[in-house]
Amino acid sequence: MLFKINLKEREIIELVRMISEWRSGEEIAGKFGISRNAVWKRINRLKEMGFEIESRKRLGYRIKSSPEFNPVIIAKILKDVDFLDTLYYYTETDSTNQRARNLEAGSFVIAKRQTSGRGRLGRKWFSDDGGLYFSIVLEPPLSIDNIPKLTLTSGVAVAEALEKYNARLKWPNDVLIGGKKVCGILSELTGELERLRVIVGIGINVENRIPDELESTATSLCEIERGVKRVDVLSEIIRRFSSNYKKLCSGKWDEIRGKWLEFADVLNKFVEVKAGGKIYRGVAKGIDYDGALLIESDGKIERVFSGDCFYI
Repeated sequence: MLFKINLKEREIIELVRMISEWRSGEEIAGKFGISRNAVWKRINRLKEMGFEIESRKRLGYRIKSSPEFNPVIIAKILKDVDFLDTLYYYTETDSTNQRARNLEAGSFVIAKRQTSGRGRLGRKWFSDDGGLYFSIVLEPPLSIDNIPKLTLTSGVAVAEALEKYNARLKWPNDVLIGGKKVCGILSELTGELERLRVIVGIGINVENRIPDELESTATSLCEIERGVKRVDVLSEIIRRFSSNYKKLCSGKWDEIRGKWLEFADVLNKFVEVKAGGKIYRGVAKGIDYDGALLIESDGKIERVFSGDCFYI
C-alpha cells in the first residue's frame, strides 16, 4: 500500500497533533475549513496508516494508539528539509530506487519492506521489516563528473549519524560496524543530461535480524543496542544528510572529503579492486579531490573511480 504526503502541506501532521486528545468533528472541520464528510475521510486515511482512533458521540475523535513507524511521523522528520517536497511511503515495494526512478526531484521514497532490494551490480539487499530502506531524488547543481562525490557525501552523513556505534566507511559505498556491513548506498542517474537527477538509495539494518547465512559479513544496530528505533535513526540521518548535501552543493567538498577520511576503514589496508575488466591491487592511501580511491602499488599511485573493493 502507498501513502503519499505533500510535505509543504502540514494538514495531516496537524490533524494527528489535534486528535491526540478528544476533538469534535465540528472543531476539526472548522480548523481546516472542510466538511464533516471530509473529516471522516481523513480519519479513515489515518486508520489505513495504522492509527487506532476512537470515536464517540459528543466527544468526537481521539488517537488511542499509533504505529511506531508510520507515514505521519516520517513526514514530521522531513517537513523542514527544504529540498524535499513529497513523501511516498510503501508498506511493501520491490525497491525504493525503482519506485523513485520516474519521480521528480524532491521526492522521498521509503518502504517498511522491500521484496527486491538492490545493491551495486544488481546484488540483492536483504530488506526485511525492521530496517530503513529509502531513496531521495535530487537534482544537484553538480557536473556529471562530480556526481560520485554524492555517494561519498551520503556515506559521511550515515557515518556521522551512527558515530556512537563506531561506524566506519569502506570505499565506495559501504558503512561498517565492527568490520561488518550495516549500511549500503546505491546512487543512480536518471533523467536527461541537461536535467540530470540522482537517486540516492540507502539501506540500513536497524531493528531487523540478520539471516544466519549473512552473520559473518553483516550486522544490525539492534544487535549492538537494545531498543534502537528506526524513527530515531532516520531522524539523525536526515539531519546529517541535509547538512552535508548543502555543503556539497555550496562547494565545500574539501570539508566533506576530510570527514570521509576520518571515518575511512580502508586506509593503509591492502586491497583488491575489481573495476570493469581490470583488477587493481595495492595499499589504499585515501581518496583524491575527485573522489577516486588512491591505490599504491610498486611505488606508483593508481586512481580508481568505481569498482568492488575487497580487503586482502
